[in-house]
Amino acid sequence: MSNLSKLSGLVFLFLFSNSLIADPIPNKIKIGILSKYSPDTVRIIAKGFRIQYSGKNSLEKDKTILVRAEEDKIRIIDGAKNSKSEHILFSGGEYELEVPKDHSSKRYSGDLEITSSKGKLKFILTIPLEEYVLIGMTSEFGDLFYPKEEKKTNPNWKKEYLIVASSMIRSYALANIGRHSKEGHDLCDLTHCLQFSGKLKKENILLSPSKKILLQDRNGKILETFFHSTCGGNLSSPSVLWKNFKNPQYYRSGPDTYGGEVQCKNSPYISWETFISREELESSLEAKQITELEAKYSESRITSLEYKDYSGKKNIQASEFLSKIGKKLGWNKTKSNDFKIETSARGFYFKGKGFGHGIGLCQYGAREMAFRGAKSEEILQFYFPGAELRQVP
Repeated sequence: MSNLSKLSGLVFLFLFSNSLIADPIPNKIKIGILSKYSPDTVRIIAKGFRIQYSGKNSLEKDKTILVRAEEDKIRIIDGAKNSKSEHILFSGGEYELEVPKDHSSKRYSGDLEITSSKGKLKFILTIPLEEYVLIGMTSEFGDLFYPKEEKKTNPNWKKEYLIVASSMIRSYALANIGRHSKEGHDLCDLTHCLQFSGKLKKENILLSPSKKILLQDRNGKILETFFHSTCGGNLSSPSVLWKNFKNPQYYRSGPDTYGGEVQCKNSPYISWETFISREELESSLEAKQITELEAKYSESRITSLEYKDYSGKKNIQASEFLSKIGKKLGWNKTKSNDFKIETSARGFYFKGKGFGHGIGLCQYGAREMAFRGAKSEEILQFYFPGAELRQVP
């Protein structure tokens, strides 16, 4: 065992036994589903559930129901029965939801609540926290557990990486509980919160981790555990992207190296290049006659960009720039906020590193640590220095 491993183990034991008053942990979590659709009609194939609406309360085995939004009420077509209600609740069942103009049905299990507002259906799914963690982990980390090559890897790497991945999902979700409280749920099912793909097939879902860990600061507040695919060798503080971010000291900043090598060097996203024509850039930024584009840096990452158009020089924050480019040209056009710009007669060449914002845990880098035999505690302490690791039941 390395000296770093021994130190991490001692720190881990100390933190588990000396945590301050900690944030409470809910048993269940509410997710707003079908967020990107906002459908007015959905066909529901339900199995093994209890249904409640308009005074009806009954156990059902198998049933297909059509629900349709009519202003702030729901039209419920249940076989030959046709009724209206302000609310419908399916409890403890499994559901297949078919959305118009989408060829793939969505599968869920748990408690499903449906309401309507201004002619659009709203769906809230309530499931146990750890079920959410497993589904979120499979959605966000799944492919990383099946590398194309596993030469010279530690035989326990998957066990340790499972703990790390689940810690990221669990901590991030709980740090953001109530983010959508105005809409009546905790989190959405998009990358605005965490990608949630619903009930997965048994062969696709990952194993439960052997330890359940939460990351928190020294005051017992759960950390917002940011993660990204590939840092490209350079990690940065959250304050680089979000100026007023609090407690940036819990996030590693600087080179992501272990044993003298960039940890994510084998990632398919370690480097990238793209070209954006002047016309594409002008359309994305809603500008005219752009002649110059220059990046400003902090901790080797882009914080803002300055461009010159027909009306003079203008500044734009990196996050806004990447958002506008993504919406207009596709989200993979510029893969990170770590790039250099070269100007040509026709436009601009972007030569970058990594995939994502470079904050928190690098998924490929953390996996490389696991490959080499690092324990989950060591990996978590590496990417979140000073954070307390709290084991939960």
